[in-house]
Amino acid sequence: SDQSDRWEQRRRRQICRHMHILGGVSTTIRVSDDTRDRLSRLAVSTGRPMTQLAEEAVDALERRVFGQEFTRRYEELRGDPEAWAEIEAERAIEEGSNSDSSR
Repeated sequence: SDQSDRWEQRRRRQICRHMHILGGVSTTIRVSDDTRDRLSRLAVSTGRPMTQLAEEAVDALERRVFGQEFTRRYEELRGDPEAWAEIEAERAIEEGSNSDSSR
């Protein structure tokens, strides 16, 4: 009936609002069938939901990219003799301060 349809729509809107308040809103992303199958196999073998595995994979990639960028910038810094000399001078000052405070 028309009234039950409106009631159902209202109930769905309320559920959506509650999910948003609780942080349960999600979105859909497209992945290849192969990736979905791999996530599914991992979910079965680890006993964890595919969404958790995807979040863990993104976290791991973020850490890897951060580490690569850090290493690249560090190497770039070492390649600049003037900048590297400043860093070495700062380290010497910090080491001196640390040894003074330990007495």
